Amino acid sequence: MDGFRNIAITNFRGIDHLEIGDFSRVNVFLGHNSSGKSTVLEAILLLMGMSNPDLPQTINSIRSRSFSTFADLGYIFHNYDLQMKPEIASELFDGTKRHLTLGLTYVFDGESQVPNGQIPTSETKTFLNTLKMSFDVEYAQQTTSHECSITVNQQGVVSGKKLATDYLEKNSVAFISSDLAAGNPAKDLVELAKRRRKEDVTEQLRHFDSHITSLEILNNVAYVGVEGIDQLLSVNMMGDGLRRFLNIVAASANPTNNILLIDEIENGLHYSAHKKLWEAIFALATTSNKQVFVTTHSKETLSRLNEVLDERPEYREDMRLYTLANTLSKGHQAYRYTYEGLSSACENDVELRGLV
Repeated sequence: MDGFRNIAITNFRGIDHLEIGDFSRVNVFLGHNSSGKSTVLEAILLLMGMSNPDLPQTINSIRSRSFSTFADLGYIFHNYDLQMKPEIASELFDGTKRHLTLGLTYVFDGESQVPNGQIPTSETKTFLNTLKMSFDVEYAQQTTSHECSITVNQQGVVSGKKLATDYLEKNSVAFISSDLAAGNPAKDLVELAKRRRKEDVTEQLRHFDSHITSLEILNNVAYVGVEGIDQLLSVNMMGDGLRRFLNIVAASANPTNNILLIDEIENGLHYSAHKKLWEAIFALATTSNKQVFVTTHSKETLSRLNEVLDERPEYREDMRLYTLANTLSKGHQAYRYTYEGLSSACENDVELRGLV
């Protein structure tokens, strides 16, 4: 399995410093609001897109559910302190180590840089206009350094972009946000159809709703056949639950996605569908050999996860559960649980979703 063994996050959004280790195939993050669950997913997404200078602004747009301006990039800095550069580091299962640093600075004509990232004082240099993403990749005791950047003018329009042309990302990530209106499974389904594996998803949809008979992609839109109805129905016109389930299952089945990130997995789903979704995630992630990261604050979905692991012992070693908390004495911490910890908590009604 390709993927992350651990991650260390410093000065990124609400996290001053956080280290999480011992990742497995399916990793679940719990915690109170603002504990950093979504931030961890975004950090992983940035590590997978280190050579894409558009990605930080895209991540802000996903979080705000609206267009994000270049000026909004200050929100990725801890406490909006632009002098404290966000840093994200990890080790992958193949032994590769990644380290990413983000910084805002001023660049003039793509060359001159103001020392130490200070805001210029002349009337023509009144704002930090460049985001730089500097990253190192270490493998087999050899380290390569790379940089990409994006520069905007005073109107916020991109005036320059530097790509890390000497770096090629070998992995691929799929991100499913908490926004029920977002996401289109068409790309994943087209890839599965090309590989003659679309039936993998259709079978899971039948588990979700036994009346579904078929799944088709027409003009980049997903349609399903339903018993008793003569024509195909657009998934976009059906309920949130079916759309959410299909988005997650299609991304789980697509073998070209090495990493799958799912924010607030329970959104839009009736509790009766949670078990079916966990079953699909474990089965498809194993078949397609991918790593999955999930956030949730639902006690129901944790109970259904425990039921799946009770019934399928072969999945137990593939699951890790982490409660994230911002403690008074130690700052941000991640408390790890295996199947045994989850099972004991469910049996004894112990709260895992946050420190009380």
